[in-house]
Amino acid sequence: MPIYEETYRAWHGQLAARPRTWWIIARTGSRLRWKRAMILVLLLAALPFLVRGAQIYVAMRLGDSPELAEMVQELQIDAGFFADFLRGQAFFLVLVLILAGAGLIASDRKFGALAVYFSKPVRFWDYVLGKFLIVAFYGSLITLLPCLLLFLMRVLLAQDAAFLQEYYWIPFSIIGQVALSLLTLGGVILVLSSTTGGSRSAAILFFAMLTVPDLLRQILPSISGLGLVSLPAVLRQTSALLFGLERPFDFSAWLGLGVLMGVAGLSLAVLKIRVRPTEVVR
Repeated sequence: MPIYEETYRAWHGQLAARPRTWWIIARTGSRLRWKRAMILVLLLAALPFLVRGAQIYVAMRLGDSPELAEMVQELQIDAGFFADFLRGQAFFLVLVLILAGAGLIASDRKFGALAVYFSKPVRFWDYVLGKFLIVAFYGSLITLLPCLLLFLMRVLLAQDAAFLQEYYWIPFSIIGQVALSLLTLGGVILVLSSTTGGSRSAAILFFAMLTVPDLLRQILPSISGLGLVSLPAVLRQTSALLFGLERPFDFSAWLGLGVLMGVAGLSLAVLKIRVRPTEVVR
């Protein structure tokens, strides 16, 4: 049939499902963030894990030694042991979130990459979820993964199942505390990345938002509700709730949990305002 006699034909095929664009964004962004500074921070963050692992080994394998008996008695491997480890990783978590997330959205806005993203089959949720998974991945490397390994090490080195029977719930507390930390702190760093002019200003504001309220709380301890405006203090309070420990502050842990959920929701709302208007209407 001559080409001039060809007409449009009805297509009877089936549309392919939407690809997992959020996974492509997360995978690509994670690779791009694997740089010398990030590797250095991850190596430094591994030192407390090695120390805690050595403590568990000494307590379980060398506890019968007379020279180490006194030290082992002072070391209690219980829920507080794992809560203290997560609290000790907070500084490294801040550094990792800055390195991983401060420039994620700021760079896209600076170089006009948002228009490229949304000219393709990428939705707002794909974009935000992909960016969040980048910071969550690196944050989990220094919090969730090592803490769960420490718990597994304690279980495997035990001579019986008494520890596991008593503290079987600790992995769930670890996952819950890390999830709260990443949802709030990761959301805040993404919001700052989308609202500031660059990664440097986002990093400075993020560090100031975490340190200044906590410093005011320490300077003015008589103001009971001041801890609610400090994310590190609120996270410590929720950690005490999840791990069954004594509360370090006088405000309700459930109220602190509500504050964290409010911060996460507010972060999502701001991201929707800052990112969605750049979408191309199809």
